[in-house]
Amino acid sequence: MNDDPYLRFCEQLWRTWLDRTIQLPRALHRTFNLEAAPEPYIPFRAGLRPLVALTTNPGWVMGHQERAAVEVGRGPLTTTMNYATAAKALGEFYLTDLPAPAARRVAALESLSAQLGFDGVLEVESCPFHSASLPNKSALLRVIEQGGLLGAYAELLRDFLRLRTVVVVSAVSTRHAMPDQLKLTAWARWQAQLAGLELNHAAFLALPNGEDKVTAGALISRSAKATKVMVLMMGGNHLPGAKGLRSLADRIRKSS
Repeated sequence: MNDDPYLRFCEQLWRTWLDRTIQLPRALHRTFNLEAAPEPYIPFRAGLRPLVALTTNPGWVMGHQERAAVEVGRGPLTTTMNYATAAKALGEFYLTDLPAPAARRVAALESLSAQLGFDGVLEVESCPFHSASLPNKSALLRVIEQGGLLGAYAELLRDFLRLRTVVVVSAVSTRHAMPDQLKLTAWARWQAQLAGLELNHAAFLALPNGEDKVTAGALISRSAKATKVMVLMMGGNHLPGAKGLRSLADRIRKSS
């Protein structure tokens, strides 16, 4: 897997960040914190056949991700690492040092991976740079579609995901009932396409989540010999509880 073009691109991304030659459109300098180490992918106890989870981007900046900390080795990252080594160090660090919401999501993904017989979790980011929030994803999509670094990253990630089972974690509006009124944002539709999930042929699965109405669901399709899943949660980028995860795992097994 280390010879994959996407993984090689991630190594190049890491090196250009370290030597400060990374190239992004000036407008995105206000969107992303380029003084924080990019995190295109993170393995969580991932072996040779991990479940792949596609998320949006690394989120807010923590102290150990800042350039000043990396350059002096104050934390899990150092400038002597390649990105594969750095990603493994981050995955081990995050298993014990993530804030509660993110830690619960990783634990849920590990549980789903185990139920499906995969070997840990490989979390990949649709965009590898940190931001506290991404309020204008439509503008970001336009930048990605223009090519450049983010466009190249997306194309290589799409190829990387093509033959792999992928779970996309996505929030949906609380204003529209699922599934009849389900409306995906342009960003969610783009993520589905990135993962290889064919929305026109996807089946909807309501997931138990302790509510009277359907507040959690999943779109599931089989594409290119791999199962693609988009988990849809009202109100946040998280996953359902244990009962919902069991239901999801059962359905994925049947579609495989």
